[in-house]
Amino acid sequence: MKFSGFSFRQGILDILRDFHNIRIYRNTKRSLSSIDPYFTNKIGQIRFCNSIKRQERFSFASSIRILSSLKTMENVAKPVEDAAIATECVAEGVKMETTNHEGQTQYRLRIKNIPKFASIKMMRDLLANNECGQVKIQKSPKWDYCFAILKTEEQQLDVMNKLKGIEFKNKKLSVHIDNVTERDRQALFDRRKNKKEQKIEQSGVQKSPEEMLADQVTPLHTYEYQAQLELKQNGIIKSLRTFCDKMKESYNDNKSNYNSSWLKEECDFNLPFDLKPMIHSPILEGYRNKCEFTVGLNLKGEKTVGFLLGAYKDGLNTVLGPHDSIHVSDVAKKIVEAMQSYIEQSSYDVYDRRTKQGNWRLLTVRSQKCGDIMIIVQMHPQGLSKEQIIQEKANLLEYFKSFAHEKNFNLTSLLVQMYDGLSNGISYKDPFDCIHGTPFVYEEMMDCRFRISPAAFFQTNTLAAELLYQKCGDIIKELYESKDTSESPTLIDMCCGTGTIGIVLSKNLGATIKGVVGIELCEEAIEDAKINASLNGINNAKYILGPVEKNLSALNEFNHSTSGTAIAIVDPPRAGIHKNVVNALRTCQAIEHLIYISCDHNAVVQNFMNICRPTSNAFPGIPFKPVKAIGVDLFPHAKHVELIIEFHRNRSELTNLPSTSSILQNNETE
Repeated sequence: MKFSGFSFRQGILDILRDFHNIRIYRNTKRSLSSIDPYFTNKIGQIRFCNSIKRQERFSFASSIRILSSLKTMENVAKPVEDAAIATECVAEGVKMETTNHEGQTQYRLRIKNIPKFASIKMMRDLLANNECGQVKIQKSPKWDYCFAILKTEEQQLDVMNKLKGIEFKNKKLSVHIDNVTERDRQALFDRRKNKKEQKIEQSGVQKSPEEMLADQVTPLHTYEYQAQLELKQNGIIKSLRTFCDKMKESYNDNKSNYNSSWLKEECDFNLPFDLKPMIHSPILEGYRNKCEFTVGLNLKGEKTVGFLLGAYKDGLNTVLGPHDSIHVSDVAKKIVEAMQSYIEQSSYDVYDRRTKQGNWRLLTVRSQKCGDIMIIVQMHPQGLSKEQIIQEKANLLEYFKSFAHEKNFNLTSLLVQMYDGLSNGISYKDPFDCIHGTPFVYEEMMDCRFRISPAAFFQTNTLAAELLYQKCGDIIKELYESKDTSESPTLIDMCCGTGTIGIVLSKNLGATIKGVVGIELCEEAIEDAKINASLNGINNAKYILGPVEKNLSALNEFNHSTSGTAIAIVDPPRAGIHKNVVNALRTCQAIEHLIYISCDHNAVVQNFMNICRPTSNAFPGIPFKPVKAIGVDLFPHAKHVELIIEFHRNRSELTNLPSTSSILQNNETE
């Protein structure tokens, strides 16, 4: 199809220059180029201009109407010679004789009553096992529902009938039609974006993009560091008071006679236990040893590696470089610059989170204190042949080897991940291809050396983490020295990850600890933990793969001795530990002390309550009580802070508890 009339075509290009939205601009360019060869030659001469001042803002519908107008006019063989007429066509919205993508229906099924932990793969497998074929699934980790995207209405009805009455994870699925048009999707996206813009306008403060990004990734950067510590300490006090107030209600509502006298004790800050002054970070800038960067487009529509300028859920999809981000290390910033230079020359597009088009997705950098560097590049393989992927990996290898040599960097590990999933982030369930060096790096902490794999958790501020573990060691040493018995306790490291805490404490406390038992869900982390124990000469450590509540046998081995005691230490993810893990701790007779490390004290108030609740059918075992708490700042300029709480219970109260083996049998029966 070819259009006649130079002025008409030039007018379309003029309209294209005024598009304020880079996604619309690029989609329209692509469509025009496929319709008329004239645009293929001219289109590259137009650079996207983010015309914020332009009052008439074109929507996706506008670009579709342009194309529809073009086709309509070509069909009636009536060339338009004036660019103004083209603009008028857009304003009036000429009726389309082709498919209106704006109103095109997406055939969806909303599948409800599924557990939040259900993954996209699990739902795909469920549909495949019920003869629904390969179906596209959309699901967020926080949803208790998902969407199945079908190609036709007939397929939609067929899948809905096949899923009727189906049970998944002991729950009956609820399935109903939930179609949506492109107009609806665009309207939702625009509402979220406009809401965000209104908040900024209502605040009355006009900030540059760099200032907005700094407020997002380091929200406390405008405060002096001492003021930051005070804010964080006040936040801890507020959470702990909430915890204590709710505990008073819990004991008042309970009919049991368990001693709640600890709630009546009075210490500083109106708390019934000691809260120590916060330990500050020894390093305030460039402290993060791991950063994950998004590959996208900046405000000018240029390929950029950095952080999202706002939340994607708010309709914001713009990326800004981290050159002014004070928490990012200089090494990571240089690697980001190198990656950006590379993708600028690449013929492949960046990945668009909304349209799901493009290839370049993410860059992750680990830059360790000891000098090791890991680079992970994530791409979407769509549209790429096997040969193209192989060639791109070879290009990345050559480029980063040359870069590392030029900068005198110790590029220990270069990995590439091809990921076609919907979630935005590195997928630790999908494979990594190590194209240079080893698939791991090393870090040094408190005279110990640790191997870290791509999926393994390691504290992001190494120097401050040393102070955190030092404080945990001080607590254990005080407990040991205050005991009448000379028998050392065993350390049970829940959610042990790569074994960092247990190994550091075992090596630095020596005979104070009899042994270490680590339990972890991630198989890769367990392998790292075993290697790390061997690497540091720790021979009294045992590591178990699996959930804590399914591995009570690891705790039972201490029950045979009435004098043997254990100290449990847990450093869980931000949301805390599951109720079953709490019950595993409460019902293990050997555990007298619990050291709980939290990186979000607001999120784990419920955990603290469950640990200290009166005994009941829902919470068996003797409850703990808090003894002391202390904050350790691992995240300068951010709102988060690590909180250590020491919990204790009297061993004399543990003798009449049911054995953990019987509780395990009950759990298995359920």
